Amino acid sequence: MIKDISNYIKYRIDRMLNKGLFYQLMLLVFAIIILLLTVSIFIIVAFKYPPKQAFWDSLMQFIDTGNISSVEGNTGIVITFLLVTFVGVCGWGSLIAMINKALQDRINNLSKGNAFIMEKNHAIILGYGEEALTIVEEFIMAKVKTIIILSEHNVDVIRKRVSFIKGYKNTNIIIREGTTSRIENIKLLNIGKSSSISIINNDDTESLNILLALKKIIEEDEIDKKINICVLVHEEDTIEIIKSIEDKNFVIHVIYKYEILYKLIAQSIIYTGLSNVYEDLFSNDGNIFCIENEHHYEDYSFKDAALKYLDKGMILLGITKEDRSQLLIPNYDYVIKKENRLVFLSRNDNDDSVKEYSNIKPSIIKYKNNILLICEEKRYVEIIKEISEYIENHSITMLSYDSIKSERNKYKFILEKLKKENTTKIVLISEDNITDVKSINVLLIIRQIIRKENLNIAILSLLNSIQKRNLIYSDDVRDFIVSGKLIGMLMAQASLSSNILYIFCGLLSKNGKDIIMSPYADYFNESKSFKDVYLYFIQKKTILIGVKRYNDVILNPNYDTMLDNKDEIIIITNYVLEDENEELIY
Repeated sequence: MIKDISNYIKYRIDRMLNKGLFYQLMLLVFAIIILLLTVSIFIIVAFKYPPKQAFWDSLMQFIDTGNISSVEGNTGIVITFLLVTFVGVCGWGSLIAMINKALQDRINNLSKGNAFIMEKNHAIILGYGEEALTIVEEFIMAKVKTIIILSEHNVDVIRKRVSFIKGYKNTNIIIREGTTSRIENIKLLNIGKSSSISIINNDDTESLNILLALKKIIEEDEIDKKINICVLVHEEDTIEIIKSIEDKNFVIHVIYKYEILYKLIAQSIIYTGLSNVYEDLFSNDGNIFCIENEHHYEDYSFKDAALKYLDKGMILLGITKEDRSQLLIPNYDYVIKKENRLVFLSRNDNDDSVKEYSNIKPSIIKYKNNILLICEEKRYVEIIKEISEYIENHSITMLSYDSIKSERNKYKFILEKLKKENTTKIVLISEDNITDVKSINVLLIIRQIIRKENLNIAILSLLNSIQKRNLIYSDDVRDFIVSGKLIGMLMAQASLSSNILYIFCGLLSKNGKDIIMSPYADYFNESKSFKDVYLYFIQKKTILIGVKRYNDVILNPNYDTMLDNKDEIIIITNYVLEDENEELIY
């Protein structure tokens, strides 16, 4: 019976201790009062201590441990108060430990997302990866004030990576740890007051769970504010499922990773340096795509409006007719209407001049290549399927990372392969961090071969990790490295301006327009200004956006910049046919 009562009391005490700091403090205070009452009764009975002073003196010994030196009386009283003082030291230590533990638990709970976000117009990133870091970087450049990151990764690891981003101290970055698809965690992010939500996940099923959770929250909380929701998907079938859950109050911007990357790879195979053009276009630190809804060019011809923009240091690219519309390039004599939305390229703060190389003989490579494609063997079929329609006239030889690894003399093996196939371009494709390591190892060997053998071979590398890209980036071998950074840039653009996203997707989708590079000498025999060349291409429903002179790619240069046969011109083509009955195009 006594044992049962003891166990019950112990059980109730354990339950109270588990309820938190308030109950722990109550239990500690109760134990202290019982102790002091017991000591008071003991010294009154045992040592004839004055009853009016017994409890007070015991309390003072407990609170102030230095009072022990002033105790008077027999040895028994001194020993008793010495024990009270010792218990007081332990009690104060317990109190400090409880408070410290409560604070630590609170901090851990906050970092793990167990507190409501009281921010407004904040950007939310659900998930973590190389794309997320790029999104944060782009948001910082776009002067987004508050960024919330919720992922299942360790907070300290993410915080350390973010600390290397330039300007991060000027932005309020809140990092949370928790399951991104749990409704409880998402609700704490105050999505009703957010400006955008970016979803990054390697598992499309998990991304769908997040979207369903978001939709439920929006419906339950009756949120009628438009929020830019952008999701990265890895499987084409996922797009159809996502479209099925959309409605007018729940619009989702989908970025299909491999369609974009494979078209970019294919275009970059043909046009060396094109990846630099895309990075400049997509970055908030580069030239900026803008859409002007309220303009003053009604009844102007497209050519006349283009000249007005050119005089202001901007390039008029075309028009759109509605939200989520791709770029349309009209006839040069098309009369602009009030409802047309004008799309233009605005110059950044970088140097907009084109360097002169008067003593260097131009050597512009024509675009038929013998390509050595190095990737994972399991990806052969998918990669060829995706890029073949862009590079039909090119010869492609496949080589796997494992086949190179199995060779004892890798230098000799790769060199013989390059000479046998008469290779003019090498493409290395890596889509995860594990393959990045293989790709870098092979790339280092290839660089050594090119230097020692003095080979004229361009290299294009697709890497997943931005860190690894920075480690191996080099201008001396003309590496043009395309990475997941571009996807992060696209997602950042979708969050900042969803309409701009559809302009970009129009440039990167299979049926969209193309950005190409073409030798200046294919069109002109004499030197002309950028403005004159721009006007020439407008009449062909093609937009000149920049120039490549050797390894320098300059978008939107000064309109009086002189171009000649040293150059390659960068243009947006209008190969895709729109509605044949649309007066805008025909």
